[in-house]
Amino acid sequence: MFVRRVMPHPALRGVVQSFGERRGGLGAAVLSWPLTARPHQIIDIYLGDPFRIRIEGGPLLTSPETVVVGPQGARRIQMYVSGDVHVFNILLQPAALNRLIGVDMTSLVNEGMAAQDVLGKRATRLSDAVRSARDFASRVAAAERWFGNLLESDGAVDGIDLASRYLLAARGRVRIDTLIDKSGLSARQFQRRFTTQIGLPPKLYARTTRFDAALTAHRKNPARSWTEIAHEAGYFDQAHFVRDCRELVDAAPSQFTGDWDNIFSLHG
Repeated sequence: MFVRRVMPHPALRGVVQSFGERRGGLGAAVLSWPLTARPHQIIDIYLGDPFRIRIEGGPLLTSPETVVVGPQGARRIQMYVSGDVHVFNILLQPAALNRLIGVDMTSLVNEGMAAQDVLGKRATRLSDAVRSARDFASRVAAAERWFGNLLESDGAVDGIDLASRYLLAARGRVRIDTLIDKSGLSARQFQRRFTTQIGLPPKLYARTTRFDAALTAHRKNPARSWTEIAHEAGYFDQAHFVRDCRELVDAAPSQFTGDWDNIFSLHG
C-alpha cells in the first residue's frame, strides 16, 4: 500500500489537519476490519473502488464516491476493501464543518454520509476538482482552493473550536473542568455547544481521542506491549484500556493483529 500525507497551507490549518492519499491493488482479496471509536471528521473521495461497510451486522452497503464521515462513538461498523484502492483523504479539524457550513455535528456521529447530503452543491465542486487533477500535489492544490473559498465567509474561531483542538493535541489528557473554566462558559453551555459543534460530548470526545492515540501508537510500533502503550496514553492500567476496547470496539487488544496491521490509519 502506497501512503502519503501532507500538511495544508498555513492559512488552512484552522480547518484542515492534513491531506492524504492511499493507493494499492488488492484484486479479489478482501481486507476487513472494524471501524474503531475515533474523534475525527473526514472527507474521503474514492478515486478507485469504493469501500463497503456492514453496520450492526446488517446488509453490506457501498460507500458513496465522496463521503463525509463524522466522529465515531461505539457503533459496530465493519469495513471491507478489495480491488483498486485509491482514496484521497481530508482530515479535518474537530470543529471545521460546523464552522464552515454550520452543520450540527450530532447528525454526523457514527455516520458516513454522501458529501452532497452534507455540503450540498459545494460537494460536487470539490469532488470534480479533485478527480480532474492529474496527481496528488494537484489534488491537494484543488482541495486547498475549495477550502480557501469557504474560508472567505466562515465564522470566527471560538472557545469550543480551540478547546477541541487542544483536547486532540493533548490526546484526550486534559481535565474537562479546566477547559470549561478557560472558556468563560457555564458547564451546561460548554457541554451543549461542544456537542453541537464537535458531535460528541466533551468526555466521550476525550475518551475516543485517548483510545485513538493508543491504537496509533500500536500501529507505529506493534512490538511494544499493550501495557506500555496503555500507560503512555493515560490509562490507569491495562485493565482500564481493555474495558475501553470492549466498550468502544467490542474486541480485546489481542485481536488487533492481522488486518488491524493494515488498517487505513489517518496518521499514516
